[in-house]
Amino acid sequence: MATTIDELNDLLEKEKQKSLRLLADYQNLEKQTIDRINARSDKIILDFLIVYEDFIRAKDAYEKEGGNVDSLNSIIKNMETILDRYEVKPIEAEGKKLDPKLHEVVQEIVNNDHEEGTIVKEIAKGYIIRDEVMKYSKVCVSKKLIKK
Repeated sequence: MATTIDELNDLLEKEKQKSLRLLADYQNLEKQTIDRINARSDKIILDFLIVYEDFIRAKDAYEKEGGNVDSLNSIIKNMETILDRYEVKPIEAEGKKLDPKLHEVVQEIVNNDHEEGTIVKEIAKGYIIRDEVMKYSKVCVSKKLIKK
């Protein structure tokens, strides 16, 4: 009788371990699937950002020529709503201190009016999605003129 109980306890323990391994495998698969879905959606959002920025440039060009930009503003607002839904936020740049985790320096500009390393111009907008940099801001930073 004692042998049967011991055998049953061993069998129960083996089944428990098997169950835990299966659960761990399932959780790993679930995480990998979510990561793949997020990677694909991030690629689509990057493509979407190109079109979004094109609309902004078109609006700015029409505005300079005195054209009516109401319909473009409406499209841009709808696009911004979609970006918001996917937690895509623009990176603050102009007037901010350079942060290498968010900004990529493309040029240094001699400017004694600003503290060295201050972003004086944004060349290309950067974006964050779910607290991760999706696209770095391309910026120009101030540099002090060294007088000898």
